Amino acid sequence: MEKKVTVVVPSYNTENQIEKCLDTICSQTLKDIEIIVVDDGSSDRTADIADEYAKKDDRIQVVRNEHQNAGVARNTGLDKATGEYIVFWDSDDFFAVNALDKLYTKCKAENADICICDAYHVDDKSGKRTPGNKNNYQYLINGDTYNRKTNPDYILNITTNVPWNKMFRTGFIKSTGIRFQSIERANDAFFTMSAMVLAEKVTIIRDSLVYWRFNQKISTTSDKTRSPMCVFRAFEETKRFLEEKGVYEEVKRSFLNRAVDSYLYSLKCQKSLSTIDSFRESFDYIKNEAFGKLGWDEIRTDDIYKHNKYLTLKHVTEGSYEEYMLFMESELQNKYNKTVNSKAYKIGKKLLWLPKKLFRR
Repeated sequence: MEKKVTVVVPSYNTENQIEKCLDTICSQTLKDIEIIVVDDGSSDRTADIADEYAKKDDRIQVVRNEHQNAGVARNTGLDKATGEYIVFWDSDDFFAVNALDKLYTKCKAENADICICDAYHVDDKSGKRTPGNKNNYQYLINGDTYNRKTNPDYILNITTNVPWNKMFRTGFIKSTGIRFQSIERANDAFFTMSAMVLAEKVTIIRDSLVYWRFNQKISTTSDKTRSPMCVFRAFEETKRFLEEKGVYEEVKRSFLNRAVDSYLYSLKCQKSLSTIDSFRESFDYIKNEAFGKLGWDEIRTDDIYKHNKYLTLKHVTEGSYEEYMLFMESELQNKYNKTVNSKAYKIGKKLLWLPKKLFRR
């Protein structure tokens, strides 16, 4: 009998986080679900812990893969899914207990192929929670339900390329042949962008339902300083796939802006001496090849939605490594100056003056 939702949980060496993840999934207010934990060859007790949960809750099944990547693990779960809808929730995150209920109810009400929510970011070291992965609501044209026909210029810019803040109609995903890429990093970008473009209806819930951890030693999401070329490969494969489907030209400008955001972010992550070779490789590729591969031989200022991103891109495509680094350093200094000169900063400094003085005594 078909379940309402399949929860696919790719896991890798998250023995310290997976219990909270599974506790919040098993406690969901929507009970008619199946939970497929796909372990990507963990070398710690992650899979054993999942097995213990499966003994207590017959909605859980555990699949053990040889270590490859999260993309392969998610595909394994997708192949086994029987739910009407599906989510891909990482084993190092946790979730509001009404998350599935809210997402599923909105999907059914709108007859949507995808429903998106917001998320909190949780510092794994301090436990501090802050709003994060906020969707770009300013890009919505006519309400919270849309597709590439109603919103072609912003279809890929309203949300990020992660799958974990989205619920997908399983039949839609399987009928289009969309899969996760088997690459070390950015293996979810092809899947998410392709689904967003091909969906008949995408809808949004303006609630933060996912708690995404960062500052971890090991995460389901690979270190962003490794394998920087994966980001480019993900976008190039998405372009090829969307061209094959005959829809790339409809969303070309949106795709360009999504690529600019992702490419510059990837470059920004290569910022230490230990990753200088990766930085140079990424820099050269963006400068000489990346946008030509996407069908953009020339990028004009009005092609890019955010002027600061256009200026940063120009420092890569028209400058040197050293000029780019000086530009980024000046941008950081400008942000610092704005912060220390802001009214809120000055008020906060005054409020802390007396406690600091007393503490020094």
